[in-house]
Amino acid sequence: MIDGIPINENVFGSASFDGAFPLDIDLVEQIEVVRGPSASVYGGDSTFGVINVITRSGGSLRGMEVSVARGSGKASDGRVTWGALTEGGTDIVLSYTGAYTSGHRLNFPDMANAGLDSVAYGIEGAQAGKFFARVRTDNWRATLLHSQRDEIVPTGSFATLFNDNRHREADSYTLAEVANDHKLNRENTLYTRLYAGKYTYKGDFPYDYPPYVLNQDRVTGQWWGVESRLLNTSWQGQRWTTGIEYKGNTRQSQKNEDVGYGCYGFTDTACLDDRRKSRQFSFYAQNEITIGESTYLTLGLRHDRQSDMPGHWSPRLGLVHQNDSGGIFKFLYATAFSDPTVYQRFYTTPTYAVGNPDLVPERMRSIDLSWEQRLGARTRLTSSLYIFRIQDLLGLDAATGLSANLPDVIGRGMELELQHRWLNSAALRIGYTLQQPSTVSTYIENVARHSLRGNFSFPVFSTQWLAGVEGQVFSRRQTGDNGNWVSGYGVANANLTYQPSGKDWDIALGVYNLFDHQYDDPVGLDKTLAGSRAQIPQIGRSFRLKFTAHF
Repeated sequence: MIDGIPINENVFGSASFDGAFPLDIDLVEQIEVVRGPSASVYGGDSTFGVINVITRSGGSLRGMEVSVARGSGKASDGRVTWGALTEGGTDIVLSYTGAYTSGHRLNFPDMANAGLDSVAYGIEGAQAGKFFARVRTDNWRATLLHSQRDEIVPTGSFATLFNDNRHREADSYTLAEVANDHKLNRENTLYTRLYAGKYTYKGDFPYDYPPYVLNQDRVTGQWWGVESRLLNTSWQGQRWTTGIEYKGNTRQSQKNEDVGYGCYGFTDTACLDDRRKSRQFSFYAQNEITIGESTYLTLGLRHDRQSDMPGHWSPRLGLVHQNDSGGIFKFLYATAFSDPTVYQRFYTTPTYAVGNPDLVPERMRSIDLSWEQRLGARTRLTSSLYIFRIQDLLGLDAATGLSANLPDVIGRGMELELQHRWLNSAALRIGYTLQQPSTVSTYIENVARHSLRGNFSFPVFSTQWLAGVEGQVFSRRQTGDNGNWVSGYGVANANLTYQPSGKDWDIALGVYNLFDHQYDDPVGLDKTLAGSRAQIPQIGRSFRLKFTAHF
C-alpha cells in the first residue's frame, strides 16, 4: 500500500517492488510492516503481511527538491519535487522522476554448457517515468500515481532468442483516489474513499521457428471501487471499526499472438484473447478492547466475496499485555485467503498453458507469539515464534506446467532482532530468522532456512558525514529442478552521505555487493534454448552517486 491505498493490480494480482514500483523511493518518509495474516482488516492477498509505504509531506519539503544520479550500467535518473504547506493548512506534493539504464553485462553458464554464446548485454536495461501528486487538508485527500517502465530482457527466458534486445517487457500503472474523513460527532468518524486504477503489461518475445517471429502478450486491467468505514468510541475502553467495500473489475483482458503470423502458424487468429469482468464485495468489523491498564484485546471479522468464487470469512484475535519490567507480549491468531488470479485461471496458449479454471482459493491460518523488551533507554530486543498452515496453496504443478492447488504447507519459524542507538546518532540493527515451511514430502522452493542481516550507520569525521554498512547472509535454497539447491551466500552494501552544515544540498554514494560476490537465485522453472533453467546468476558489484539540492 502507498499511504494506505492498495496498489495490487487485478490481472496478475502483483505489486511491483523493482523499477516498476509506482513511487520514487526518495519520496518515502517511512515504511510500516504488519507481519502475519491480515485479511480481517485488509482483505485478500494479505497472507503473510502488509507493507504500507508512507510518503513525505509538503510541510517537510517546503519548496523544490532536485536530484540527479548516475550509476553502474550507465544508469541515469533525475527527480523534480515540489512541496508546500499553505497558510490554510493544505499540504501539497508534486513529483516527477525519469530514469534510463543501458544495463549490465552478465555471463550465463547454462548457455555456455549448451555450446551457445553465454554473454548477455543490457541486463536490467530500462527506461522509466514516475509521477506523484497529492493534495491533503484536515478532512480531504486526493492522490494520483502514474508510472511506466520498459525493460530489456535478454536472458532467453520462455525459450526466446538469447541476448536479443527485442525481448522487452513494459508495465504501466495509474491509480487515483479521493478520500474524506468526516467527524460526525465526538464518538463517530466516517472515512470514505473512491478510487480507480488501470494497469497494462506489454511483452515482446522473439522466436526463430523459423521464420523469425515476435510473439506478443498484451494485458489490461481496469478497476474502480468505493470503501466506507465508521470509527466509533461510544463505549468506554472500546474502539469499534466497521466498514464495507465494493470493487468493480471492469476489465481483465489477456491477449497473446504472433505478429503477422497468427498463432504459431496453426491459425490466423490470436492464440489467446480472453476478456473478463468481476466484482468484489467486503464487509468487516473490528473491536479494540482495553482490559485493565496494560492489556488490550482485538477481535476482528471480515467477509469477502468475488463473483464466481466462494466467499471467505476471516476471523482475527489479538492479545497484547504490557508492563514496565517484563516488556510487551503479543499473541495473534489470524486467517487469510488468496483467490486465484485471472492469469492463473485463464492464461492458456497452444504451447504455453498456465491457466486452470478449476482452481480454488488458498487459505491460511497462523498463530504468532512475540515479545518485545527494552534493555535500557536505547536498546530494544524483539522476538517472535510462529506456526502457520496453508491449504490449497496456489502454484505451478511441475509435471503439467499448469497452475494448481498444491499440497498443504506447514510452516514454523522464529525471528530475533536487536536495535541499539548511541548518543552520537550511530545506530545498529541485527536480525536473525529461522524458517522451515514444508509439505508432507518436500521442502518449499526458494526458502532460506537461516538468514542473518545487519546494518550499522555512524557519523564519520563529523556529523556532516554519515556512513552505513549492511550485510545479508542466506543459507542454501531449493530450486524447482528435481530437488537441486543453490548455495548460500552473503553480500555487503555500503553508503556514504555528505551534507555540509548550512548548505541546501547533499551528495550520497552507494556501493552494492561491495565484494563482488558471485551467486545465483532460484527462479520459477523456465525453458531456454539450452534446456531447463532453475537458477539465474545475479549482478556483481555496482554503484550509484546521487546529488540532491533544495530550493
